[in-house]
Amino acid sequence: MEEVKAYYAGFAEREWARLDNPADGQLEFAVTCDVLARHLPVGARVLDLGGGPGRYAIWLAEHEYRVTLADVSPELLAIARERIDAAGVEVQAIVEADARDLAAWAHASFDALVCLGPFYHLTKRAHFGPLEAAFRSEHQVRIRS
Repeated sequence: MEEVKAYYAGFAEREWARLDNPADGQLEFAVTCDVLARHLPVGARVLDLGGGPGRYAIWLAEHEYRVTLADVSPELLAIARERIDAAGVEVQAIVEADARDLAAWAHASFDALVCLGPFYHLTKRAHFGPLEAAFRSEHQVRIRS
């Protein structure tokens, strides 16, 4: 797991900037936000898992979703804390967490689970069980990039 953390730590600021870049992630961000707005129930409890520097968590909070940001990288979460504070939005929690172990949250703690990043460390089908257990199935939106 330390290898995975080191990998993500290596591009912490770049990931934040990527979604502003017209030549890279700006269109991805706009389209994803549009899909989320059309499909998430108003006021939903959302787990932004692997949300890194918090770009989507901030957008979700700005649109009155009750969002928890979880990521494996302490460096990305440090950026998220700064950016969330600067944005002046309320994020329910910012948590260092491994997607393979979501025991910190009770079954069906969230209405939606947003996973927009790659999960190279999820190498077995069994690793996805905690993801499926964390949210209520009638309010799910799955976006794959």
